Amino acid sequence: MLKIIKYFGTIKHFKLPDLGEKIKEATIVKWHVKEGDKITEFDPVADVSTDKMFTQIPSSFTGVIHKRYHKEQDQCQVGELFVDIDVDEISSVSNQKNQTTQQSSQAPTPQIASKPTPQRESLLQRISPSAKYLALQNNIDINNVKGTGIYGTITKDDISNYQEQPKTTQQINSISQSQTIKMSDFQKGMQKSMTESNTIPHLYLQEEIDVTSLSSFREELKKQQNITFMTLFIKSFSLALLQFPILNSTYDPSVPFQFITHQDHNISIAMDSPKGLVVPNIKQVQNLSILEVQQQLNKLKKLGDESKLGPNELNNGTICISNIGTIAGTYVGPLILPPQVCIVGIGRVVLQPRFIAGSYQPRKIIYTSFGCDHRILDGATIARFQNTWKQYLEQPEQMMVKLK
Repeated sequence: MLKIIKYFGTIKHFKLPDLGEKIKEATIVKWHVKEGDKITEFDPVADVSTDKMFTQIPSSFTGVIHKRYHKEQDQCQVGELFVDIDVDEISSVSNQKNQTTQQSSQAPTPQIASKPTPQRESLLQRISPSAKYLALQNNIDINNVKGTGIYGTITKDDISNYQEQPKTTQQINSISQSQTIKMSDFQKGMQKSMTESNTIPHLYLQEEIDVTSLSSFREELKKQQNITFMTLFIKSFSLALLQFPILNSTYDPSVPFQFITHQDHNISIAMDSPKGLVVPNIKQVQNLSILEVQQQLNKLKKLGDESKLGPNELNNGTICISNIGTIAGTYVGPLILPPQVCIVGIGRVVLQPRFIAGSYQPRKIIYTSFGCDHRILDGATIARFQNTWKQYLEQPEQMMVKLK
């Protein structure tokens, strides 16, 4: 006689954790577990995307996945039930002899599952989660993509190869027609923050800076380390902030007539990424050397390219630099990233003639554009800050004197 004693474990409700920066919901891009899977603490449960980041959600418990509350591409609110995890091991005690006998006498006749036909299998069942997400992000009709995986499954490589193919006349004609495009989570985030930014009374100030000497200084540094212009912009910016801390502030209009000035220079860097615009920040730049700033900048760029920027990199920025010159453009009118109160845009380096010591000389020039919250900052303060920053960039030896 078979005797089975089953112990029902303790179910832990795992909710979508707080992702910071006022994020209220996330889209489930890919599940890493299914019901019945064993999982240990800190193992990945799912990949999610929000309007500000693409990140992985780790488990807070060790146990067995009891229930998933959402499907891929579902929206999940922060604090909403995500999965249930059975944190106790399910055990069974059985009579091995009787079990063997019973299994032998009552073993069901094995059945061979029929191979699914393409007609019975939907396209969504024949596409991998990563390929589906890539297709959604790039507005690709998966009906036009031929799958090369098992049973014709569409893989991520199939989507990438389809993007690289020359467009046929039929495809070009379909693109020329009007179509409704659903915004990605990152586009939604940009829409929200820029709509909020549009309510801020902006004060703008533009200036040109001669970076000829800075360029020579950088060439000397490159003999030992590959230091970029952007790194020197960031570090000199932080040095100037030490004299004008009010620029390193945040303002919440729901609490009028007061603002918060921050001691740490968590400088946000506007970056282009495969997901679109991302704005991670380098923490405590005031305490970093030029080399350490370069290392942090390289790290953020790598994480951005791999879509692995998380809350630690994206939250708590205090002031922003947007170097549009790395792509193109001489002038830019930057929009403040709330709740910050200041942003500076930097154009590309251009060679211009300048009249110096009685003659025209070729000089390397950049144009900077400040966008400031006029409720907190006045023009005179911005102009003085600009002069200090300009001095560091035009005379890099002055910057070196200030470095710790």
